[in-house]
Amino acid sequence: MTEQQPPKQASADLKILGYNLLIFAVYTIACVAAGKDNIFVGFMVAVFHFLVCVFAAIIQKKWSWLLAGFLILVIGFGTCVNGFSISGH
Repeated sequence: MTEQQPPKQASADLKILGYNLLIFAVYTIACVAAGKDNIFVGFMVAVFHFLVCVFAAIIQKKWSWLLAGFLILVIGFGTCVNGFSISGH
């Protein structure tokens, strides 16, 4: 039988994911609002954000940081590719 996480631990993990996605949304919207040419800059910020999450996962030994980092990287890549396909670059 598998052990489940206590509700407080699951809530803390969801907060980590939620705050990271909120931060990602803010700088992505800011980059898109600044112009289509800034989408790549937003992706570079997302890569930096991913690296911060990876280091936080290593230091704090929490998988939720690593998951947040990978979600940011995947969503950021999708946003970047979508921005380039729409703008025709």
